[in-house]
Amino acid sequence: MGEAWEIPTRRQAAWFWIRSRWLIARRSARNLLDSDHRRWRRSPNLVDGATIAQVITPLWDDTRPDEFVLLAGKVHNLRTAVWAFNGIVVPAQGVLSFWRQLGRPLRWRGYVKGREVRGGCVIPTIAGGICQLSNAIAVCAERAGFGLVERHTHSVVGDHAGWGDATVFWNYVDLRIRAPEPWRIEVVMTERDLIVTIKAHDDRLNRTNPGDASFDYNRASAQRPRILAARGCITCNELNCFRHQPASGHTQQASAWLLDAATPEFISYLATKESPTDRIQSLPVRNVIRWLFGRSFTDLWFREPGRIAEKVHFVVAINVWRSWSLRRAARSQGKRQAVVVKSAQRLARAYARRLRPEHTHLVVDQTLLPHLYQSGVLGGRSYDVLAQALPMREIQRRLDQAAQGTVVNSDTLTDFRASDDLLEAEFRAMLRARRVITAHQEIADYWCAQGLSHVEKLPWIRPETALRELSGNDVPVIVFAASALARKGAYELASALQGLRCRLLVLGSPSDDTLLWRGIAVEHVGWHPSAWLPRADLVTLPAHVEHSPRAVLLALTAGIPVIVTPACGVPGGSGVTLVSAGDVPALRCAVQALLDRLKA
Repeated sequence: MGEAWEIPTRRQAAWFWIRSRWLIARRSARNLLDSDHRRWRRSPNLVDGATIAQVITPLWDDTRPDEFVLLAGKVHNLRTAVWAFNGIVVPAQGVLSFWRQLGRPLRWRGYVKGREVRGGCVIPTIAGGICQLSNAIAVCAERAGFGLVERHTHSVVGDHAGWGDATVFWNYVDLRIRAPEPWRIEVVMTERDLIVTIKAHDDRLNRTNPGDASFDYNRASAQRPRILAARGCITCNELNCFRHQPASGHTQQASAWLLDAATPEFISYLATKESPTDRIQSLPVRNVIRWLFGRSFTDLWFREPGRIAEKVHFVVAINVWRSWSLRRAARSQGKRQAVVVKSAQRLARAYARRLRPEHTHLVVDQTLLPHLYQSGVLGGRSYDVLAQALPMREIQRRLDQAAQGTVVNSDTLTDFRASDDLLEAEFRAMLRARRVITAHQEIADYWCAQGLSHVEKLPWIRPETALRELSGNDVPVIVFAASALARKGAYELASALQGLRCRLLVLGSPSDDTLLWRGIAVEHVGWHPSAWLPRADLVTLPAHVEHSPRAVLLALTAGIPVIVTPACGVPGGSGVTLVSAGDVPALRCAVQALLDRLKA
C-alpha cells in the first residue's frame, strides 16, 4: 500500500522550486567536469545493423475528453523531442545522457504544456509527457542488455506507464545508458505509436534472445498489473488545491488543411469535407477565395474579415519569393526545379509553425509532404494527401527511360532531380497516408498498384465553355497543349507530323531547339482559350509526364477530339484517343485517323 495522498500546498511547491534550483545548479557544475557528458550526432553507421531491441508504446492512450489538451500537448512534446535521438550512434563505452542529448525543453524551442507527474498529481507543465520517451529508451536498453548508469522512477505512476518507469526532470533527474559496443538508436512516431529501436552489430544476436528483444505495449496492455493512478489537475475535484483549474471550454481534436495548389478538384473537395473547427492554410489566395465563396478577394476581406482570420491563413512572403524566383529561372529548367523544391520546403516549415497540438489530422498537399515528413510534423497524426503528381522517384524513372530511348536527347528529360533522401521521404510518407485523394487517373492507378487501399478518385472539373462549332479550316489545325518540351512529347509529335498536311499551334514556350519543328508549319500562341480554341480541329498531348491537363479538359468540353497518353490522367472515352508515351507510330496513326475523319 502506498502513502495516503494529501492535497499539495503552495509552501510545498515553493520548497520544491528552491530545492530543484539548487539541484539543477549542482548537476550543471558536475556535468562541466564529466568527460562522459557528451552529445552524440546522427550518423549513417549501423543503419543496416541488426535490431537487438524494440519497444512500442501508444501515444493516444485512453483519457477523459476534458484532458485531451494535455494528451495532445504530450504528443506534441514527444514530436519535438524525438529528433534529438533518432539516428544517433553511441560508441563503445560511451554514455548517452537523456538531457545532454535533448537539451533544456523550453517554450521557445517549441514545447507546450503536457502531463507531468509530481507529488502524486498529474499537473500541466511545459514539456510534460516526454518521460514516455525516456521510459521507452530505458526499457529498450534493458532488453538490449545495456547498463543503466542512472535511472529514476516516478513518485506515482499512471496506468499508461506501467512498463519501464524512468522519469526525467531537468537536469538532475537524468537517464544515462552505457554499452560495451557501438549502438544506434532510432525513434519513430507513427499515427498511434512511439517506436524505439536499438541496432548493433550482427554478432550481438548471439548474446541476445530475440524472443525477449521486442516489447509491444499494445499487445501487453491487457495483462499489465494494476497500479496506483495519479490524479489529474484538470479532472480532480479538490477545490481547495491551489492547482485546481475550474471547468471551462476544453480543446478538442481538429483538422488542418495545408494547401499549395488550389486546383478546382481539391477546392471543391475541401468545400464539402471541411468542418467548422478546421484550420485552412493556403498559399494561392485568390483562387481559394473564388472557389470557396464565389466572391472577389476585396469583397470577402472587408465583408467577412472574421471568417478569413479564423479559417484561412496565408504565407505571402513565400509566395512572392517563389513567383520572383520562378520567373528568373524560367529558361533554366534545372534551376527552376530547385526553386520548386526549395519553395515547397519553406512553405512546409511555415505551415508547421502554425500547427497546434490539437491538430490531430492533416490534409496535406503532396508538394509539402516530404518536407513535413522529414521535419517530424506528421508523427502522432493521421493525414490525407492531395496528390496531383506521381511520386518524384517515379517521375525521374520515366524521364530517364525516355532519355535512353529513341527520342532526341534533351535537358528537359534530365533536369527533374531531387535528393535521394527527399525521394525516399515522399514515398514513405505516401505509404503511411490514411487516404490518397486525386483526380488524375494514372496517379490513382499507381497508388492502388502500390497496395494502398484508400485511394479516392475525384472527377475532373471541366471549365465552363460553350460547345464550339466546326472551325472550317482549309488546313487542319492541331494544337499541342503544352510548352515545346521533350517531357511533354514534343519530339514524338514532331516526328509523327512529318509529311502530314496540317498546321500546328504550340500553346506554351517555344523550344530552344530551332530544328524541332523543321518541315512543319508551326505557330506559337498563348494559353488563353481565345487564342487557340476557335481554330483547333485536334488537340494532342503525348506527354511522358503531365499532371494538370487543363487545356485537354477544355478541348473535351468544347467537343474537340484529343489524343493523349495515360500520363495525362484523362480516362479513355468519347473524344479521347489514348496512345503510349514515346510510341511515334501509334501517335502518327491516331493523328492520321482523326485528320481523315475531318476530311470526310
